[in-house]
Amino acid sequence: MILAIDAGNSRTKWGVFDAAGELQAQGVCLNADLASMEMPRAWKSCERAVISNVAGTAVAEALKTILVMPVNWVRAAEYACGVNNSYTKPQQLGVDRWAALIAAWHRYHKPCVVVNAGTALTIDALGMDGQHGVFIGGLIAPGLRLMQQSLKQGTAGVAELSGSFKDFPTSTGDAVYTGALIAMIGAIKSMFTRLQQHENQAPRCILSGGDATLLAGMLSADPEVAKHLVIADNLVLQGLLLMEKGAVE
Repeated sequence: MILAIDAGNSRTKWGVFDAAGELQAQGVCLNADLASMEMPRAWKSCERAVISNVAGTAVAEALKTILVMPVNWVRAAEYACGVNNSYTKPQQLGVDRWAALIAAWHRYHKPCVVVNAGTALTIDALGMDGQHGVFIGGLIAPGLRLMQQSLKQGTAGVAELSGSFKDFPTSTGDAVYTGALIAMIGAIKSMFTRLQQHENQAPRCILSGGDATLLAGMLSADPEVAKHLVIADNLVLQGLLLMEKGAVE
């Protein structure tokens, strides 16, 4: 058994995979709770762990305290598992983004827009070069709640965060929520169009993260995007497994 851990900005997700790569157990916890967490029973059958950590040293130290098995703290690289990394400094790419791109390539073997909608919104373009995938580049923007919070903190007239989507908002809360959501949708659709033009074919649009379902509902209104839309809950964990096993094209 292999334990894959995705330590994000706010939450840590984990999954236990068997020798065939099938997910046998999974869970999630707030990063703030890691320091007091006992090792889940499912972890005790694991021979080793592979970890993506973008949450910093405090989370890393908390995980080290819990884990009693060999650990591979992975980082992004110039190439891994059939995917080339076009980042100017490849190791500066968030390892969670890198793992998701690797999983997307191995799942579809075609151009993909890989979206993670969590604390931050990342939108990455995965192209093709013969038999290899190529991470072309990507965007990072505030996630839905972070975008709303930034307006509340930086704008004197915005005192509320609660709101809902409206075609024509008539309250500040609705205006902030709708504006943030439309900004996210617009960024995803823009990347979809640019990657389609770059690759001369429509890409798969893969959504993950806490707001994936919400975004999918909005994006489904666009018939072109809707045909290529999919939600992938464990994309980073699957990418970590591939990296740990040294998967090749």
